[in-house]
Amino acid sequence: MELKEIVLKENELEIKPDWGKIFKRKAPLFLEIGIGNGEFIVWIAKKNPESNFIGVEVSKKYLRKAVNRVVNEGLKNVRLMYIEGSKFISKFLERETLSGIYINFPDPWLKKKHKKRRLISQPFIWLVADRLTLEGFFLMVTDCEDYAKEVAELFSECPAFLPLWDSPVKINLIDYYLTKYARKWLSQGLPLFYIGFKKHKRVEIPEWVYKFYPLAKFSEEETLPENILEVNEKVDFFELAKKLPRGIVWKREEEVIKILDIYYKEDGILIDTLVVKGFLKQRFFITIKLYQGKKIIIAIHDSDKPDITEEVHKAIIIVTLEIQKVFKNSRLVKSTCKRKFFEPLQSELLHKLKIEDKISKLEKF
Repeated sequence: MELKEIVLKENELEIKPDWGKIFKRKAPLFLEIGIGNGEFIVWIAKKNPESNFIGVEVSKKYLRKAVNRVVNEGLKNVRLMYIEGSKFISKFLERETLSGIYINFPDPWLKKKHKKRRLISQPFIWLVADRLTLEGFFLMVTDCEDYAKEVAELFSECPAFLPLWDSPVKINLIDYYLTKYARKWLSQGLPLFYIGFKKHKRVEIPEWVYKFYPLAKFSEEETLPENILEVNEKVDFFELAKKLPRGIVWKREEEVIKILDIYYKEDGILIDTLVVKGFLKQRFFITIKLYQGKKIIIAIHDSDKPDITEEVHKAIIIVTLEIQKVFKNSRLVKSTCKRKFFEPLQSELLHKLKIEDKISKLEKF
């Protein structure tokens, strides 16, 4: 197989694709999250040639090692991708797509303040429940007993799942492949903990889960948001950049929009922007430049390709409204942003402006 067939690229893959077309056959689909050097996915794929396997990894170093293993084995039933696991499930899998999920030694984030970074959480389990087929399974191995118990408890709370075995946690699982890390751990006389659950009934994914995984709702590519303002006066980008806000410009529940930095030249402005929705963090540049004479266009930089969530729309709108505060007679002549966000954001910024004005008057007094 050619390398380009094995390695899938996020920005080249359509949302919720037909996996039968990608693998050139219809077959049960399995996912390994965190493939490391690829030894497990190669083993499981060779053992089950009638099934298709996807492996995802966030380390480019390990992904390269895994790719080499797959190429050397000549496997046609494996595809690999550089992407975080929950993002892959949210963005690229339809409901009841997966027959099984494997996770070998996920980071347990042992410090108390870091536990919220753990992959397995209540919203993640509901997402998995939605993407697994009926009788599909989740199987995880860890060396951290505390993490194993927590994961088992979280799965037990979701009505979609039942334990794979008499006990949801086992210390030994016969015929399960021992990775290099597992072999090293066992050689020290230390135990491993296996957690297994199967989906025994269908459930509706609760609406609150989408606050953590906004991409789970995506079904097709969204239109890129951009705004065009008619200003009818000379634009000094140096002066405009000084007046634009920095820091957090929007915060609501699981949403954060933050302007990290602003860069400017004579012909335009670049805004380094961070948007967060639940577990999804995206960083990209917003450009402000002249357009058709006395107009300004506010858009995502051509080199960036964020997933077009509601927060990306809001970031473009907020920057637009901030520009309109500077050019008070400016007029919005074109927009591909979601209109429903304009009014609440405008009201919020107006309220903030009034508070800042009161503080300024008190300081002068």
